[in-house]
Amino acid sequence: MEERLNQAPFGYLVMDHECRIIETNEEMKKIIGKEEVPEHVHQLLTVASMVYFQTYFLPAITLHKKVTEMSLTIKSQKGPIPVLMNSIERNGFFECALIEMSIRGEYEKELLLAKQKAERINQESAEAYAKLQTLLSEVEMKQLELEKLNGGLKHLANTDPLTGLKNRRYLEKEMDNLIGRAREGLPLAAMVIDIDFFKNVNDTYGHHIGDLVLRELADKLRSEAEAFGIVARLGGEEFIIVLPGFDHLQAKSLAEEIRMRVERDEWTHAAITVSIGLASFLEKDNGITLYSRADKALYASKKGGRNRVTAF
Repeated sequence: MEERLNQAPFGYLVMDHECRIIETNEEMKKIIGKEEVPEHVHQLLTVASMVYFQTYFLPAITLHKKVTEMSLTIKSQKGPIPVLMNSIERNGFFECALIEMSIRGEYEKELLLAKQKAERINQESAEAYAKLQTLLSEVEMKQLELEKLNGGLKHLANTDPLTGLKNRRYLEKEMDNLIGRAREGLPLAAMVIDIDFFKNVNDTYGHHIGDLVLRELADKLRSEAEAFGIVARLGGEEFIIVLPGFDHLQAKSLAEEIRMRVERDEWTHAAITVSIGLASFLEKDNGITLYSRADKALYASKKGGRNRVTAF
């Protein structure tokens, strides 16, 4: 397991389609308080959470290829621990990130108690004024800590755990705003990027190397385009770049620069090329139709021989 993911400040586990646990990071072991991880995810869960998991998890991830913010309670050496789980299906496995909710609950509880105590002191004599100021400072500190924690949870919910790019959920939330600005006259373009013959990389070098190639490509896309718009991973080996303010010629020029850089750059693990499909905003477009036209252009790039840019 890549070292940074192994030491990440959240639990991470991989399951097969029978929900048998294949792999975990060190933080997951710390959460459950054991070096030996159970063979099946049901052994991690309390009875109520196991029933909830069986009822909703598999249907949801089968339909949507992901599960977002599922609240569960897991068993640990310290007792039951509530967690928030985000999952995606990739390469035939379920990858899950779990954040302990007990920390958030403690902050909220301490904040509530501090506010109640401050209200009582405010009703007392002026001699309690100094104590009131101290307690109000504590309330402010707890609020800042809670905001920071919530910010971390929001970042996790909007980020692809493998590459660190924005995920499909974030993109869908932002597209309505971008489409609205485009209808007011701001140019908008979208390019869909897919790795050519990526299955060969996984078959030749293994899925671990495939994941490293995805991360390396994500870094290159980030450096080329993140300053101009949204760079996101749609899933598998497919990425998307949305470019507000770019007309068709500007977007096509950037797409060709990206294609050539991928082809010519040195690669750490396995050299790849990419096919790109490009579409620019039309008057009747919404987020779905703009993506659909870019995806059709990508299909044309694939059909035309790969390692090329096609504009719809």
